[in-house]
Amino acid sequence: MKKNTKLTLLALIGAMLSGCGQTSSKEVQITPEELATWQTFDKGKTTIIGNELIVEEIEGSNGYFLISPKLFEKDFILSYKVKALSESTVLINLFSVTQEGGGEVFALPTKTTTPQEVWQWRTQMKHYNLTFNNRSHGIKPFFFKNNSPYSRGFYQTLPENVMEVGHWYAVEIGKKANRLWFKLNDTTYFDIEDCNPFAGGRLIFRISGTTGENVIFAKAAYKDIVISYE
Repeated sequence: MKKNTKLTLLALIGAMLSGCGQTSSKEVQITPEELATWQTFDKGKTTIIGNELIVEEIEGSNGYFLISPKLFEKDFILSYKVKALSESTVLINLFSVTQEGGGEVFALPTKTTTPQEVWQWRTQMKHYNLTFNNRSHGIKPFFFKNNSPYSRGFYQTLPENVMEVGHWYAVEIGKKANRLWFKLNDTTYFDIEDCNPFAGGRLIFRISGTTGENVIFAKAAYKDIVISYE
């Protein structure tokens, strides 16, 4: 009996020791209801349909932003599904976004700000910019690090666009140590080493589009948003 007790005790100690070097992982799910409460900028609207959040521009919009109320950790994996619902839809993720001075409040331009002033506001923030569906802008997907209005850490592009309107795509954006990557439907399109990566920051979903003689507003559906950490 004593021998069995001793063996059991040793097994428990071994299990405890083996777990000391392991890091626990966690997941944060962002429901459509929660996403709809994020801070917004410029003109647009959101609609919840089942497990999807429909995001769309409205008259006078120069792109529509959904801005996280919290700062996310330095390393993470963001996964979600997205579907472009109009020909003009451009899909953009800004992440690790910080403003000068930091703080709890995320400063927005005024409602009367011009498109040029909005662009200046965006370039003054430190962030990573991943734009992966911009056929209507006549530009191919790109990924860059914005250090300041005058400095980019890297800038990479793809030879051709990778999305079509009306189809669901699984997105994965990862940031771990010095590595950043972007996958679409499990295919890796960007895999970048950043020797001086940004720390934690806000996450922004943005849609924008183009207008011509026949105005077509940007519109997209989002679902199954999960952010995981180690």
